[in-house]
Amino acid sequence: IQAYADMNGFILGVHHFNNGIGAAVPQIEGINKTCPIRLVHTNYDTESSQTVALDTFSRSFLENPDQPPSAVFGAWQSAVSVPLAILTGVLGIPQFSPLSTSTELDDKVQYPLFSRLIPSDAGTARAAVAYFRNRLDVSFLGVLYVNDAYGSAFHQAIQEAAAEREEGDQIEVKGYAFSYKESVDFDASEIELAIKQLKESRFRVFFGVFYGTHYDIIMNYAYEYGIVGPEYLWIISDGLSLSYFQNKKYDVGSPLVVASQGIGLLRAGGGRTTEDGRTGYDRFTNAYFNQDGDAANQTNCKRPTFNSQNDDSVYYVAQPDFFRAKTLAPGASGAFSFDTAVGIGLAACRLFEEKGTDYFNGKELFDSFVNTEFDGATGRIQIDPKTTSRSVQSAFFVLYNSIGVLDKTGESISIELELASHTTAVADSESSEMAWVNFPGKVYRYADGSTEPPLTIPPKIGENLNQISLGLQVAVYMMMALIFIFSIGFIVWTYWNRKTRIVRASQPFFLYMICIGTFIMGSAIIPISVDDRIASIEDCSLACIFSPWLASYGFVIAFSALFSKTWRINQIFHHPQLRRVTVNIKDVIVPFLILLGLNTIVLICWTAISPLKWERVHTDARDDFGRELYSNGMCRLNSNKDIAYVVFLVIINLAVLLLANIQAYQARTITVEFGESQYIAIINSSILQAGIIGGPLLVIARDSPAAFVLVTVGEIFVICMSILLLIFIPKIKYMKKWKKKNSSSGSSNLSGIKVLNHPKGDELELKALRSENEQLKLSLERLSLC
Repeated sequence: IQAYADMNGFILGVHHFNNGIGAAVPQIEGINKTCPIRLVHTNYDTESSQTVALDTFSRSFLENPDQPPSAVFGAWQSAVSVPLAILTGVLGIPQFSPLSTSTELDDKVQYPLFSRLIPSDAGTARAAVAYFRNRLDVSFLGVLYVNDAYGSAFHQAIQEAAAEREEGDQIEVKGYAFSYKESVDFDASEIELAIKQLKESRFRVFFGVFYGTHYDIIMNYAYEYGIVGPEYLWIISDGLSLSYFQNKKYDVGSPLVVASQGIGLLRAGGGRTTEDGRTGYDRFTNAYFNQDGDAANQTNCKRPTFNSQNDDSVYYVAQPDFFRAKTLAPGASGAFSFDTAVGIGLAACRLFEEKGTDYFNGKELFDSFVNTEFDGATGRIQIDPKTTSRSVQSAFFVLYNSIGVLDKTGESISIELELASHTTAVADSESSEMAWVNFPGKVYRYADGSTEPPLTIPPKIGENLNQISLGLQVAVYMMMALIFIFSIGFIVWTYWNRKTRIVRASQPFFLYMICIGTFIMGSAIIPISVDDRIASIEDCSLACIFSPWLASYGFVIAFSALFSKTWRINQIFHHPQLRRVTVNIKDVIVPFLILLGLNTIVLICWTAISPLKWERVHTDARDDFGRELYSNGMCRLNSNKDIAYVVFLVIINLAVLLLANIQAYQARTITVEFGESQYIAIINSSILQAGIIGGPLLVIARDSPAAFVLVTVGEIFVICMSILLLIFIPKIKYMKKWKKKNSSSGSSNLSGIKVLNHPKGDELELKALRSENEQLKLSLERLSLC
């Protein structure tokens, strides 16, 4: 019945043109007085069959080959128009379709004389993709399509429109096809397989390109596989007629009710109605419902004269006042049909004006039609000369929303369609981008009845941020606490025993520097262990800046004291006559200032020019929807060139460390009081080993925040505890022995390192004793002679 009403749109267009009625299209008002062209048409029912269409056209052409038709209007379905357009193109007869939208028909080599006033599927696909992208923020779209000329071309157009944007803003489209069948009695296994594949894709938003013949089968399978309902959204192309749900009732809670609730039907619209009734679509519908007797009679007179069943019952016969009673609205296809009839008439009149004759061939009529512009029922008519299809900018797209309505008995539900949204692209616009807006007072209601769209993809399971765990933070803070406890404890111990011989021999200032240095170095653990689990990105970046300062300054303070003592001990190696070495403040300050100055210069340049920044970097691991599964957050260099700052710091401190180890090795045979040289040598070698082992480990662990923190803190802990324990534990042991012997050395004023044994020093002393012994012998001999 709806197709009958749509066909009447074409008949009405012919009637308006022939009689110069400008009620719907003002441009043709009185055209019958200025143009002698009249449209005469014969209607045939193709029955949506390629075979019937070709057979019917061939019969009509062969019956009167000397007077072929000037043009062919139709067909509705692309599958029928495709073979027919090949035939009409060969015969030189232009073909104008109001509804065939297959992008395949844009091929001007294959279909040279085919045109249409409805956008191709490429335009509708662009409108659909614009809706998915701008209104729903869809990044992943599943397409279920019938594998015919219409479905395949539409799917391809969706793919191309989705990929038009730059990488990162594209929509990933996965299409699943099933074979086209004209009969409802066919094997549905292909449809079931396609639905199963949609389920396995884990997508939540689907676009359907199929016909009403397949709807119930598809939606029943979709219900069975659980891809309908509140968590999913289906939008279907114009292959499903707006009249499909008319006069249908479904049981409450049935699979088709669940599947049909909240779906969308997207198509090119005939136009938008307004309150003032001034749009072309308003004028068309008003003319349609107010047809006079002559126009209404043509509907019955011009019904198809042929169908393969030869059964008149398939046609709807208009009763008196049928149109005035508004029993059946024309629909968008009726408006496109109306404009097509008017467009053919205007194109013919234009040729008449140009040539001064009503004789012209099919190619001329086709070219004139393509170049004809007018304000029709469907808006401003503009044809794209490249595709000879309606330009996307001049088209009007709409989205219908299905709403389930419970009947009075409460036992069944009918599906009603409501206009929800439309595009705002306008003719003559240079931009092909389309925006979607809601009709006034309208909202889209989804399957759950809400206005909030469902998630377009499954919820993210959760990204592994690889943050520093609470357990690891507790562990590193315990290490830091131990460093703090021992540093402070040994400062207190040194101060308490500052007058004892053992402490004075090691010099309190030297010991204080070591404790202060390890304390500062240990405090670097705090910024090193900070990440975005407990702090903001800005705070984490500040922590990145502070950590090398604290670690470097702490190391310099502690190591300067060790280096100075090692250096002074080594003086004994070159001056064996020395028996006591005092490491005064000047001895410590000089290397301390040199080391501190070099480190400070590098750190200032680093901080001022290109400071460390805390960043979270995602790895290449992605889930099926391109979402990051893993990321690492840690301090990072701004560029590869910034590694120079790290290298300079390592070279400066490693060079001094190597020098200290060389000096310790040279003085390895010197034995000093309380064994201090031996322990200092062990400390120097321990620090060197920690650096040699820890450096490569840091490089290996650079992509794992937890491992990096553990290695870094572990290295700091080893260095600090090695210094503290090897310096102070032996002194504490000597202190206990000293107290047992009740030594009086506590009142000693001596300070510094006392040499107990030196190989070269012992040899000199032995020679001096032998020389003295010889002199004593000589003296005794002289006395005996006397």
